[in-house]
Amino acid sequence: MATAEPTRADDADPGRGTGSGTGPRIRVPDAQHPGDPTARPEAPTVPAPDGTGGGPRTSRAGAAVLAVRARVLRHPVLSVTALAGLLHVVWFFTFANSGGDLAAQDAWAEFVGRHPDSAYNLAWYGGMHPVSYSVVSPYLMSLLGVRTTMMIAGTVSAGLLTLVLMRSRGVRNPLWAALAGVFALLCNAASGRVTFGLGTMFALGAVAVVFCWPYRWRYKRWAKALCAAPLAALATMASPVAGLFVGLVAVALFFQKRLPGAWALGLAPSAVVAVSAWLFPFSGTQPMGFGSVVLPLLYSVLVVVLVPREWKTVRITSAVYGLGVVLVWLISSQIGSNITRLAMLFAGVALVAALPFAAPRSRKWYAIVVASVFFTGWIGFKSVDDVVHTTPRASWARELAPLVNELQEVGAERGRVEVVPARSHREASALAPYVNLARGWNRQADMERNPLFYDDTLNSANYHAWLKRWGVHFVVLPKDEPDGDGGQRERELVQRGLPYLKQIWGDANWQLFEVSDPTPLAEPDTVVERAEQGGMTLRVEKAGRVLVRIPYSPWLSIVDAEGDKLDPPQETEESKNRPEGAPKTYENVHGCLRETEEDANGDRWTMLLAPKAGTYRLEAPYQWSRGTPCPDELR
Repeated sequence: MATAEPTRADDADPGRGTGSGTGPRIRVPDAQHPGDPTARPEAPTVPAPDGTGGGPRTSRAGAAVLAVRARVLRHPVLSVTALAGLLHVVWFFTFANSGGDLAAQDAWAEFVGRHPDSAYNLAWYGGMHPVSYSVVSPYLMSLLGVRTTMMIAGTVSAGLLTLVLMRSRGVRNPLWAALAGVFALLCNAASGRVTFGLGTMFALGAVAVVFCWPYRWRYKRWAKALCAAPLAALATMASPVAGLFVGLVAVALFFQKRLPGAWALGLAPSAVVAVSAWLFPFSGTQPMGFGSVVLPLLYSVLVVVLVPREWKTVRITSAVYGLGVVLVWLISSQIGSNITRLAMLFAGVALVAALPFAAPRSRKWYAIVVASVFFTGWIGFKSVDDVVHTTPRASWARELAPLVNELQEVGAERGRVEVVPARSHREASALAPYVNLARGWNRQADMERNPLFYDDTLNSANYHAWLKRWGVHFVVLPKDEPDGDGGQRERELVQRGLPYLKQIWGDANWQLFEVSDPTPLAEPDTVVERAEQGGMTLRVEKAGRVLVRIPYSPWLSIVDAEGDKLDPPQETEESKNRPEGAPKTYENVHGCLRETEEDANGDRWTMLLAPKAGTYRLEAPYQWSRGTPCPDELR
C-alpha cells in the first residue's frame, strides 16, 4: 500500500494543535469537562407524560452507542486492529482448514520443526530447499503455528495499514479505507496465504516507517532508511511476492526523487533475492493465463484514473504494477499469477479512500462505487471458492492410518510414492512425514520438473517413463476430487488399469498400486535402506560411482551416524609438494558428491564417489562450507 501524498514524512511543518496536520482527521464528539466554561450544559430532564419522572433525552442504549463510537474514533488504529484480530479468530474457528495453501505451509512448518538444521527437503519433488519457498516463514510457522501466524500477521497488518492511512493527510476517510483493508486481509486469510500474509505485515511495517516517520526527526532521512531496510528485507525473506510490493513502492519513490526511502525499500529486497538465488538455486514457472491478467490490470488502471492527481505515490505505484502484470504475463517466471495478490489486497483500499474526492453522483463517483462493489465481489468470491474447493475430505484426518500402515509394511520408504494430487493438496502435508513424495504442492517446481501433467501429453507410455525417471515404487489413488486437468487425466489412467501398475491394497478411501520393476533411487550395487525427509541412507556394496536420483544441491553432504558432516577429499602431502604443472591428487576417505551432466530429461542428479563399500548417509546440514563436493580432479 502506498500512502497518499503528502504525508508526515514530508518536510512541511504539520502545524500545531488539532489542525489538519496532527491527530486523527475524524470528527470526534466533544468531550465535556468539569469546570470548563465552554462546555455545553447538560440537557434538562424532561418529565414523562405519565408522571413517572424522566431521563436524559438520549436513551441509555443510544448513549452507549455514542460512547463506543467516540472511543473508536479517538483510537482508530487500536479499534481497527482489535476488529481485525476478532475476525481472524472467527476465521480460525470456522474456515481455517488443512487444504490448499495451508497444506503446503503445514508441510514446510512440520519439516523445519523436525529438521531445523536441514537445507534440503527430500520429501517433495526429489528435493527442494526450504529457502526457495521462504527464508523465515517456515521457522516462524513452526514456532508459532501456521494458523496462529496468520492471525498475528493479519491483525498487525490491519493496524499498520490503518496507521499509514491515518497519517496520510490526503486521505479524508481513513477509517472506511482501513475497513476495506481489513476485508481484503480477511479474504487473504480465507484463501490460506499465510506466508504472503506474513510478508505483507513486514512490508507494511517498512512502508509505515517511510511514510509515518516522526516530524521531529524529519531531517534524519538515512536513519529512517536504516529502520525501513530491515523490514523490507524481512518482507522479502517471508514472501518474495510481498517483497515485490515493497519494490513497487520503492520505484514510485525513486521517480519522485525521494532517494533515501527508495533505496531503503528497493535495495534490501533485491539483495535478499540475489543472495537466496545464489545460495539456494531453484528454477520453476508459475502459470498465468489471460484471465488472471484482466482484473489486476483493470484495477491498476482504475486506481491511476480515479484517485486524486495529488496522490503521486499511489498513482505511480499502480501504474508500475499494471506494467508488471503485463510483463509477468508475457514472460514466464516464478511470479506468474501470484502478482494478482497485490491488487486483491490494496486496490479496494485506494478506491474507497478516493471516494470523498469525487462529487456525489458524478460519473467519477459512480465509477468508484461500481468498481469498489465489483472488487468486493471479486475477492469475496475468490475466497469462498478457495474455502469450498480446498477443504479436504474427512478421510485425510480420520482414515489415513490404514494407508500409512500399509505403506510402511510394503517398504515404501525405500523409494518414492506418487499420490494422484487431490484438489485440496492435502497429501502434500499428510503423507510427507512418512514417505518421500514424487510431487508435493509447489506449482513452479511441478511445472518445471513434471511438464507432462500440464501440456496435454499424458498417456500410458510417458506416465510409465515418468514413474521410472523419478524412482517411484508405489502410486496412491485417493477418492478425492483430483487437481485440475492433469490430475483428472492421471486419475483416469490409473483407474483404467495399466500393465505396469498392480493394485496391492485398497479400502473405501484409498487404492495402493505397486510399480512393476521400479527404478532404484540409487544404482549400481547400492541398496537404499531408507529415504526420509531429511536424508537418505545407502548401503554401497562395492567402491565406485553411484548415481543417486536426488536433484543435486550444493548443500548435500555425507554425514556420520550422529549427523555430523564428514570431511571432503583432502589433498595429499605429495600433491602439495608436486612439481609445477603436475596434477593434484586427493585422498578420498569418506566419499564425495558431485553434480551429473544434464540428461535427456533435463535432470541433473547427484553422483556419489564411494571409496569403499559401506553405509553412506546423505543429508544437507547448514554449514559455512556447503556440502561434500568432489574436487575437479576426481570428477
